[in-house]
Amino acid sequence: MTMHHRALTRRGALPDKGSGLLVVFTVEPSDYPPWALSSSYGAKVLINDPNDYPEYSLIYKRVYTEISLDIKVQPWVFEAEDSLRSIPKAYRGCAFHDEIELKHTDRYSSETCATECKMRSYLTYCGCVPYKYPQEATTRICEFKDLGCLNNLRAKKLSGEHCDPLCYLECRDKHYRVTSDIMPLVADLYPDEVMNNRNASELSALQVYFNRPTCNCYKQMLLMDFTSFIATYGGIFSLSFGASLLTLIEVVFLTLNTIVYYSCKSV
Repeated sequence: MTMHHRALTRRGALPDKGSGLLVVFTVEPSDYPPWALSSSYGAKVLINDPNDYPEYSLIYKRVYTEISLDIKVQPWVFEAEDSLRSIPKAYRGCAFHDEIELKHTDRYSSETCATECKMRSYLTYCGCVPYKYPQEATTRICEFKDLGCLNNLRAKKLSGEHCDPLCYLECRDKHYRVTSDIMPLVADLYPDEVMNNRNASELSALQVYFNRPTCNCYKQMLLMDFTSFIATYGGIFSLSFGASLLTLIEVVFLTLNTIVYYSCKSV
């Protein structure tokens, strides 16, 4: 199948159907052979973060001929202050993009980490890696004879939870929620240079835009470390009870001194 597209991007407008990206596909149903397994004609649209390997977070939609597909994207932004780097990853539960080195990318992501973990498992137990993963000169591509081993590993539901190193979530990341609407393709709604007198029965349209002009942003920050904890609650304790850390040390000293005194006296 060959696809010709014309992308129209409108900037400076509020997120709605009139902004974002508009693509018109020439599906060319005549290029499909009679023995093709596809039951319909159209395009498959893959949606994923460009920094992640398209496997775990991949979303896909199908757009068929004479159909206009609207994809509305709603992002969630997750931020983190650099002060969190002083806390071990096991306690904060996330990793910055430069804290863990991956083999096939220079920017850490939890999805790509889980993919590399799965590749190592395939290579360890089956001696090969499926064709869809990044290939290396010394790595054998799996064949039909390896399907049994691959299926057994897939049945174990490989994930990043059992990887070494552990695949932490990203401290700074973006997640997307996607909703879609399907409508008939109306040729009069598109520019003439895009339609170019083409038969609408061979066309599909895709529009992608943000669902709202704003999005939710979540930020992780270090509110209080151990020093701040001692300073804050030590001051409150001193003001409330007229005591200080020195008073606490004196009480402990006197208590131990009393215990030693009576122990020696009893002997």
